[in-house]
Amino acid sequence: MLRRLMAAALAATGLAAAGLAAAPAHAAPAKPPSCDPGNCFTVDVGLDRAPAVGQTATLTVEVTAREDVPDATTIIELPENLRWVRPPAGLARAAATIGRSPVDRASRTERVLRGRPVQYEGVVTAVAPGPASIRVQARDGRPGPGSEGLAYLTIGEKSSVFGRPRDGRPRPAPPQASMTALAGDTCVHGRVTHVKADDGAVRGVPKVTVEAWDKDPERSNLLGQALTDDAGDYKVCFPGTDEDGGEQDVYLQVHTVSPLWKVVEPGAGDNLFYFDYSTVVNDVPRGTDKTTLDYAAKPGDEMEGALRILTAAYDTWKAYTRWLNQPGDDCWKPGEAACRQVVVKWAPDQVLARSYYCPAVIAGKCTSRFQIHLSASAHLQKMTVAHELGHFIMDYTHDRLPPYDASCEDHYIKTSESPACAWSEGWADWVAVQTYDDTHYRWGPTDTPVDIESPTWFSEGWSNGAEVEGRVAGALLDLADSGPRDEKYWDVGGLGPAAVVAAFRKAPANDIDQFLAGLSAQDKVLAEQVLFQNAIRHTRYEDLFDRKIAHWPANVPLFPVFPTTTGKWSVVAAVASPANGANVDLDAYPVDHGKVPLASSDGVASNPDFIAVQPASDDDAYVASVPSDVDYQEYALEVAEAPDGDLQKGTPQEITMGADRLVEIRTTRIEPGEPATFIATPRDGQDIDLFVMTPNPSVWGLPRAKASRSASGGPGKAERVSIQDPKVSGVYAIIVIRKSGAGNLLLTRT
Repeated sequence: MLRRLMAAALAATGLAAAGLAAAPAHAAPAKPPSCDPGNCFTVDVGLDRAPAVGQTATLTVEVTAREDVPDATTIIELPENLRWVRPPAGLARAAATIGRSPVDRASRTERVLRGRPVQYEGVVTAVAPGPASIRVQARDGRPGPGSEGLAYLTIGEKSSVFGRPRDGRPRPAPPQASMTALAGDTCVHGRVTHVKADDGAVRGVPKVTVEAWDKDPERSNLLGQALTDDAGDYKVCFPGTDEDGGEQDVYLQVHTVSPLWKVVEPGAGDNLFYFDYSTVVNDVPRGTDKTTLDYAAKPGDEMEGALRILTAAYDTWKAYTRWLNQPGDDCWKPGEAACRQVVVKWAPDQVLARSYYCPAVIAGKCTSRFQIHLSASAHLQKMTVAHELGHFIMDYTHDRLPPYDASCEDHYIKTSESPACAWSEGWADWVAVQTYDDTHYRWGPTDTPVDIESPTWFSEGWSNGAEVEGRVAGALLDLADSGPRDEKYWDVGGLGPAAVVAAFRKAPANDIDQFLAGLSAQDKVLAEQVLFQNAIRHTRYEDLFDRKIAHWPANVPLFPVFPTTTGKWSVVAAVASPANGANVDLDAYPVDHGKVPLASSDGVASNPDFIAVQPASDDDAYVASVPSDVDYQEYALEVAEAPDGDLQKGTPQEITMGADRLVEIRTTRIEPGEPATFIATPRDGQDIDLFVMTPNPSVWGLPRAKASRSASGGPGKAERVSIQDPKVSGVYAIIVIRKSGAGNLLLTRT
């Protein structure tokens, strides 16, 4: 007997490369679109003037496609302080909200041609002062991000300007890293909040710097500083008596600065942080700690966007340091005496081709390493923030990023790039999705998310291989997840995100294969299954065990392997599962180069195909393959080896076939001219078919079509096969197929 794992042995010998176990014939997957979502259009947005309250302006939008798009959608969003006087012709309008901010959303879907601009023109009027962001997005019908354009202005009662508000407030000095609060008998407490973009919930802003100031006619005095806690709450204490002997008049100054990250304006320096003030609480009672002083970002204000980004950074840090599993060390990189602070550069009026991370100083893009540059809409995309922080984590942990070429700048989740690009971007995708315990990568409020968890072989629009970042991200998700998120086949990870991070931290990797080196030998076995599930591995062998049914999907490059024993018949059978699914066929490939493959194709989905392997003089091994007209049609596959001893005349054998069985085999010796009749009688109402296979020494195996059969009895009925005038002497195979039901049957030779 071959008492070893045949699949592992075949994989190790490289038999697939030798052509002995070629993948089942199948059409190549559809070629991905030539442009990736987010890179298919250019969008230009312009106003002929910056209207003050009560004034009008003409809005012009021009969308140009980089290729022909049959279903291009343009979306124009007006904030609530702008109204249409004359909306662009042909656009459907609907009220919507982002967070709790109302927008007037106008859209149109139409066919566009490559290089031919499509223009929309309308007239707007300003109805209230404040910042006004006119967002325009162009997208096709696929999931993923759209291409964006923006017109940003600050509306005033008498006059307006393009760009961000300039209210003349003096810029405060950077917060003092060492200062907390003054000793004192009086305290104020409160919460810093913003409105979440995705669901409109009010959320506290964690780890943001707040300063308490005493407002005096001549000048304000700094009373103390605090960092908000995980819920966005703070407390600052100070002497309750003002310099003039009265009580303190207290207000908050909120900075977009945290010890490990900060959000600053684009520009030459890293200290152009955003800031704002709360209202003033006059005459805070001395010796008390009951005064509440909250700060809430105003809708549509730049502080709202900056605080959303800060919160997403906190979410990522909180998740990642939890996965590090090092209590008491809150740095991105354990053991650092002074943890690196990430600088996030963002402005609500600056649109980038795409957000990006800076691994070095890059002329025209990055003024220093460990910077993140975000496009204007990134405050609506918490996963974009987490993704870019994923790059920072990789760079900071290993003091480098994988070396990949410039083609990675236009990467997309579903398409092929390079193994290094796919690893770097796939890791960042995983950090983003895992941070929010999600299965989909999500962009902005009008973008269709991409499912990272479910794609496998033949998933529409997906390329295969280690060069696809979404495949890498999906594999990392499957390695980490367990329970209800486990998919049916090969999703056997369950290691948890901490184990993924532990393997990631062991050594820098340039691709997912180098990452696997950080796993234990046992976990690598699981990982190989996960990589096959995610269409990263191009071939997989699986062991078939005697009388242990397996369920797998058809047409994937999977090769079940089974051994045979010297001098014994074996049979391998396959059927669609459930039986009313699409038909499957069965191929078997001998390992021996000199033997010809066999196929069994009955053509009826409910009729199992099988191939009987005849006795040989040596132990051998075979590879099965199950093709179907329908990709990923599940099938049941089972191998059975004939037990010792023949079925004798007048000595029936009782056989049990449970619901988890498909095929059974017995043998009997027949001499020429010696008639024999075989009867299979179900004892428990099941439906069975009976086959008798005549030995043929000129071939190694025989398909179902070569058998004498009885398959018309139906449930509970006996099946009978008679060999009236046998011409061949030798050991014949009696094969029973269970079609439905379960229980015992009686096999008799008369």
